[in-house]
Amino acid sequence: MTLDGITCQLLSNELNKELEGKRVDKIYMPDRHTVILHIRFTGGYRKLLISIDPSSPRICFAENTAENPSIPPSFCMLLRKYLAGSRIERVTNPGYERIIEITVSNTDELRDRKLYTLTVELMGRFSNLVLINETGKILDSAIHVDFSVSRVREVMPARVYVYPPAQDKLTPDDALKMSEDGNVPIMETELSRPIAKALVGSVKGLSPILASYITDQADIDDRKTLSMLSDDQKTKLNNSIRDFLKSITEGTYSAHVFYDETGEPADASIADLKGYSRTKTVSSISEAIYMSYSARDSRLVLDMGRDRLNQIITNALARIIKKRELHEQDLEEGQKAESYKHSADMILTYKYMISQGQSNVTLTDYTSDPPKDIVIDLNPTLDASGNAQEYYKRFHKAKRKMELADKYLKEDELAAQYLRSLMVAVNAASSLEDLEAINEEIRIEISGDSVFRKGQVSKKPGNNTGDPNKMVGVAKSGKASSRALREAARRANAGKGNKDKNKERPLPCRRYMTSDGYEILAGRNNIQNEQLTFHTAARRDWWFHVKGLPGTHVILRTKPNEEMPSDNAVLEAASLAAFFSKAIILEEHMTSEDSKPGQLKAEVDYCPVSHVKKIPGAKPGMVIYEGYYSVLVEAKEPKGHDSKDL
Repeated sequence: MTLDGITCQLLSNELNKELEGKRVDKIYMPDRHTVILHIRFTGGYRKLLISIDPSSPRICFAENTAENPSIPPSFCMLLRKYLAGSRIERVTNPGYERIIEITVSNTDELRDRKLYTLTVELMGRFSNLVLINETGKILDSAIHVDFSVSRVREVMPARVYVYPPAQDKLTPDDALKMSEDGNVPIMETELSRPIAKALVGSVKGLSPILASYITDQADIDDRKTLSMLSDDQKTKLNNSIRDFLKSITEGTYSAHVFYDETGEPADASIADLKGYSRTKTVSSISEAIYMSYSARDSRLVLDMGRDRLNQIITNALARIIKKRELHEQDLEEGQKAESYKHSADMILTYKYMISQGQSNVTLTDYTSDPPKDIVIDLNPTLDASGNAQEYYKRFHKAKRKMELADKYLKEDELAAQYLRSLMVAVNAASSLEDLEAINEEIRIEISGDSVFRKGQVSKKPGNNTGDPNKMVGVAKSGKASSRALREAARRANAGKGNKDKNKERPLPCRRYMTSDGYEILAGRNNIQNEQLTFHTAARRDWWFHVKGLPGTHVILRTKPNEEMPSDNAVLEAASLAAFFSKAIILEEHMTSEDSKPGQLKAEVDYCPVSHVKKIPGAKPGMVIYEGYYSVLVEAKEPKGHDSKDL
């Protein structure tokens, strides 16, 4: 929604009616561009969202907001100092500007009453949030603007606040008076411009969208100049301008939300715009703003959550790969064990030829065919027996290193596979619930608390003495031995606060219905995949998984007295399994050669649930299966059937 000067004036009037006399209870700052004020109302409180995001500056009442950081920014702490517990005196607009001022009163340390003004500048990439004291000096701002950024206007602490340069235009009240006198309110300097642009350049606070709406209502080509219009057209234009400005000055306007073909909110305005599939009239501009941005904000929050988890997993995966490289070096070093033992044996065999002080010796190796001379490096400070013992020590060390490296490489491979499966789940997440489920899995599985899984009892950290492959990244003490996995768990838990302490049940899995009435279940994370496959699904149900890659477990429920579901149900379930693995399919370049542009095809294996077995000691979701079929399908969700939580 375009917040022009006229809309901001009307919005400030609405907010003033709602907020005058109310108290500011709490203040939060989810990110550097967003401030949430909790306003105390009778019977509860409402959230006032203030965003100075360059792409979507706005102020409105909101219901759902982003998660707050565990450590508030310094500007948030400053706002809490001056605004927490304050009473809102008024909400104003300085004359059809893209500015909204919230004036509050509060008491200082000496119990003296002070006035503060929170000025919200909604100017696109120049948007800002400024806190001003009663003398007009800036206490601080969300974005500091010094003379190196703007030579016209400096916004810095301790400076006197100055409004942006005023525009020499007609106010809507003056324009309405001219229109009622029979004159089109276009200034002389704008007469040579097209009508829509001339109106924008003449009337203060009027945006191009509103100007186009006025010309559309008059059925006039807005590319023409005023001189090109006939007297009848000028009369129609003047009537359209007068009706619009009257609705503004008298408050008889309506706020509208416009929806696109997909049913998502596309825009909002105080003008009834055309060209949208559906229009909804709402009670206030604030509600229209919130509705128009709610879907976008949900997608943004989802993308931010997905990026955060991907970054955590990517960092953990990079550390696992580094560990694997070190273990590969250890394995390569361990492969020298036999050569060390052979050198020690040779030294003892030719002990009589070696004296202390030699740095190397050349000996004939009769164990090879044909015999050959080999050069063995020696420690000059040791005699023959001492050098032999030194080589035996190297032999035992290299042998032990090779045994451990082989075991740790298996652990690294399991950890890498597990993290890649988490990445697949993150990229397939379509809701905040999906991301929350993955976050929960990282917290539980990497922390070693497996009580989340059905039928298992959590163990005390000090009692885990199993094979390192049994609990990837967990040491004998029960703590996460892999620094990468520990870090992933710590970062996944960051900012969660206490909201999950009382959670007893996991999030539900995804549920779909095929076009012919079969039920499909799909897990949100690896824990749900295992729960779904081994506890929820019946043995005669069918299990689907993308071939050879990490992905979601998909279960197709069979109907009573039916051995095999319909071909259509099999294809839709397979398509769903491929859909949730799209990212990894593209990453591994494993799309089918039959795929057309804009289409993604992949091979999916499916078999009865009774043919799927869990890998002993492996992380959740890691299975083996046999007696399966394969089908090549396009990655997509079932059409016309929305997913539902089970």
